[in-house]
Amino acid sequence: MIGILQSMATTMKHALDGQTFTIEYPESVPHVSPRFRGVHKFSQERCIWCRQCEIVCPNDTIEIKLDDKRQGEEYNLHIGQCIYCRLCEEVCPVDAIVLTQQFEFTGDTKADLVYNKEQLKNVPWYKGLDPLASREPTRSAWVGETDGEIDYQ
Repeated sequence: MIGILQSMATTMKHALDGQTFTIEYPESVPHVSPRFRGVHKFSQERCIWCRQCEIVCPNDTIEIKLDDKRQGEEYNLHIGQCIYCRLCEEVCPVDAIVLTQQFEFTGDTKADLVYNKEQLKNVPWYKGLDPLASREPTRSAWVGETDGEIDYQ
């Protein structure tokens, strides 16, 4: 009985001290850990269509359809069933897919959470931070950032 009273006293002490831990989102932007795994970003220009990300995905979140010349016709990612394990990012030899810190995405139906390659290309970096800015190869081949030659080496 004394343990219950001590627990209640501790709870009341913290409830009445005036500190709040709730963030008034979206008015104030929450702090996101650098290791947070959010929505994927995909670069069609970097992708060599090796399908390793599709093969390694543990729950078939990534769906790739190729044409006769092994060029990608479709790249679909089912955000609603992704477990954000980051295996697709780790296995990609050319850094064509990256998990960003972007967590703001919604959908009314399951079909709204299926992103194609164009939607994944347009996923913004969270607060403008590229998680691979310091990693080689350079990120200059991302869509919309340059019109030059692409070097995968």
